[in-house]
Amino acid sequence: MTHPKHYEDTFHKGLTDEAYVAILDALTTNTGSLGRLLADLHPADIADLLERLPRPQRPLIMAHVPYEHLGDVVAELEDGVQEHILQILRPEEVKHAIAELESDDAADLAQHVEDLSDESGPDAEDLMADHQQKYLLDYDADTAGGMMQLEVVTALPHQTVGEVLDYLRSNAEGMPNNPGTVFVVNSHRKLQGTVSLHRLIRAQTGATLDSVMRKSPLTIMPHVPSEEVIRIFEKYDIHNLAVVNKKDELLGRITIDDVLDAVQANAAYQQTAAAGVGDSEDLFAPVAETTRHRLPWLFINLLTAIMAAAVIALFENSIAQLTTLAVLMPIVASMGGNATTQTQTVIIRGMALGQITKQNAFALLKKEFMAGGYIGTLLALLMALGVGLLYGNWMLAVVIALATVANHLIAALAGWMTPLVLKKFKYDPAISTGVITTTFTDVGGFFVFLGLATLLLL
Repeated sequence: MTHPKHYEDTFHKGLTDEAYVAILDALTTNTGSLGRLLADLHPADIADLLERLPRPQRPLIMAHVPYEHLGDVVAELEDGVQEHILQILRPEEVKHAIAELESDDAADLAQHVEDLSDESGPDAEDLMADHQQKYLLDYDADTAGGMMQLEVVTALPHQTVGEVLDYLRSNAEGMPNNPGTVFVVNSHRKLQGTVSLHRLIRAQTGATLDSVMRKSPLTIMPHVPSEEVIRIFEKYDIHNLAVVNKKDELLGRITIDDVLDAVQANAAYQQTAAAGVGDSEDLFAPVAETTRHRLPWLFINLLTAIMAAAVIALFENSIAQLTTLAVLMPIVASMGGNATTQTQTVIIRGMALGQITKQNAFALLKKEFMAGGYIGTLLALLMALGVGLLYGNWMLAVVIALATVANHLIAALAGWMTPLVLKKFKYDPAISTGVITTTFTDVGGFFVFLGLATLLLL
């Protein structure tokens, strides 16, 4: 997601309900007014509008988007909608859109265009307007290099505060968005320090940057994963982070808005991946495309449901003799499923924050196992009391109590083990953990409950 430049003084209201209704009306009755209506909107609001509209209406909107806003509108779109819009635009419009963006957003959009093209389509490098931006394509999107932008404000250590302020004023139009920090480098672009604009305007104009700069600034290498970048921003409460190479030469910067975008993207991914739904799926994608994306995950769920059904089938005679078992066994499985969700959520979050290591993993298992035992025991006592009073069968109460404790222990083990094993084999725990751990508790819970009932009651 980009953050458009120099719009703060122009757009204020956003895509209000009144504006939205007016645009919908214009789409059907007065398309000539679309240009005026869209000109009053921030590019992010136009992107929001496109995401709300069915696909057949989007080309008409794109035909009336102000040309100077085209790049920012396209860059603001979710990937699924952006893919559709890129298919609408002419090649020269795509190249113009990329040329208007800051380097990091330009690289992301150029790479997306290349990914969508066939072998005869344009290469990402050919779409980049600035040859210096092209090396951004060498970095994966989920690394510091992929989040980095080249637009930085640099100065030399011997320059005075007054000289730098004069330069900033006289070159305001060419400054990057929210410069925030001046990066002090030597003649070989080796990073010497940083000065925030806040500190710069408070310093004596005759002071040199060498005397006011922070001489040991935080830096990061371009290959570092984006999760580490997010942790640094969160831990040190910074707004700009210098990206340097092995020689400490300044390559670019990562800004707080880039980090916010990454956090939002990760949150959307975590929320949707567990359900097998794309985090940027187009609401109005063709039915065939939606089916293709969702069917594999539902197929996996079908297989796990069959496994649970197979366990139940092993004890079909027991259920036939004591039909109460059929009423109670979903309760055992449900509680186990909720317990494993709690454990796996804690583990996945700890992994994402870098808090789980080889040294503390087994201590965490012990803690989760004990917590599962305590919680399972308390719930087991409540379940046993309720079953005993309701059915007058205290041996059945003992069975469900034992099964409840056992399934909470299974949940603790599965919730701890599954994310760690998946991560070790380079699978994303966010995608796979839920269905696997639920299978453990469903199959395990049914087997323990029905097995104990068969041994003790029949």
